[in-house]
Amino acid sequence: MKENEDKVRRPKQSRSIQTKESILKASMELFSTKGYHNTNTKEIAALAGVSTGSFYSYYVDKRAVFIEALNLYYQEFHDHLSLALGEMSPGYGDKYAAISHLIDSMVAAHEVFTQFHIELAVMYHSDSEIKAQMDEQYQLGRQLTEKYLTQWGDELQTTDLEAASVVVFELLTRVVDIIVYEPQLMDPNRIKKELITMVLGYLFGK
Repeated sequence: MKENEDKVRRPKQSRSIQTKESILKASMELFSTKGYHNTNTKEIAALAGVSTGSFYSYYVDKRAVFIEALNLYYQEFHDHLSLALGEMSPGYGDKYAAISHLIDSMVAAHEVFTQFHIELAVMYHSDSEIKAQMDEQYQLGRQLTEKYLTQWGDELQTTDLEAASVVVFELLTRVVDIIVYEPQLMDPNRIKKELITMVLGYLFGK
């Protein structure tokens, strides 16, 4: 594998960069619609408008492109989360509006790659390496949450900030999943309202 990776092209010219991006975009679309195991490199290359040989000049196999797609997905998610958490600092004002903004940002982050997220749930339980990588990303999310909760200082009602960060991150992540992927369950606005009320009560006693 290492020998094959050494042969992979690392694009520097704009055309090569665009070609690699086209392959990545095509792979995410196919993984999302057909699933990882039902997609092959020939199909990815065809959708990207390149030859199969060209695919292998950028990626050693479809697993490699899936890993890169996974990294892209989490980069987008954490960018959204970081921005939202930064905006809900103590200077934001209305705590209800701050938490509402955070939830909206997490929903928007999920909606960027909705179908790909569903495929990740499948891969999480079938591939130990991908599971480990996803667990690492979840941990980063928890740490990011703790970092920003720290800004509220004495306003927080919790005495165990680290544990509270896990609770808040996991609660938000799970309920946002329901809002995005199970909208038929209940009006998402009703769920969001109760989620905000719960988080505010837990963190600030409001």
